[in-house]
Amino acid sequence: MLPPEPRPAPASAAIDPDFDAPARRALGPFAGRESALLIAAAAFQLAVLGWMIAGTLWTFRETRTVYVKVAPVDPRDLFRGEYVTLSYDFSRVPPGGVEGLPGPYTYDNESAWRNHPVFVPLTAEPDGKHYRSGPPRSTPPEGDVPYLQGTLDDESQIAFGVESFYVQEGRGAEYEAAARDHKLWAEIGLTAQGQGILKGLAIE
Repeated sequence: MLPPEPRPAPASAAIDPDFDAPARRALGPFAGRESALLIAAAAFQLAVLGWMIAGTLWTFRETRTVYVKVAPVDPRDLFRGEYVTLSYDFSRVPPGGVEGLPGPYTYDNESAWRNHPVFVPLTAEPDGKHYRSGPPRSTPPEGDVPYLQGTLDDESQIAFGVESFYVQEGRGAEYEAAARDHKLWAEIGLTAQGQGILKGLAIE
């Protein structure tokens, strides 16, 4: 009886383990260097992102909560997708302009207005919860007066970073009606430097 013929080796075992050696030799140290650069770039981006998040948390670590009334806006401008667009009385530059800036706004003094910081002092109502705004000015108010810091968008609008809020599904019409009836309040976390973060909306 003849012994069984040996079976051929699996295809994986027949592959030369050094078949890509010429390619690796051609790349030389660049293959490892590219991987190291990619890892370093990803690590740097993560570090920057972490630094930005930590900086924001640190800025708003101590805030006081103020409630300011939301002004009615054109219903066509109120909703942008899932966000509600908010306006306030202090978002508009009053006819008298901004205290400390040359006025009224003209083409000649545009450079003095554009992107200039603006400070709006806030005065507490008797309940200590709701606040009303004072006239805008180009310098922070003196003393322990809370204020919001914004930036002049143009000759008529001041941006404070609290002009949009995510709307819960099904509550859009409710907010729209409340703003129209002057019953919508914005809950703002306010730092000592006047930076505000919109925390929520209240209907009262």
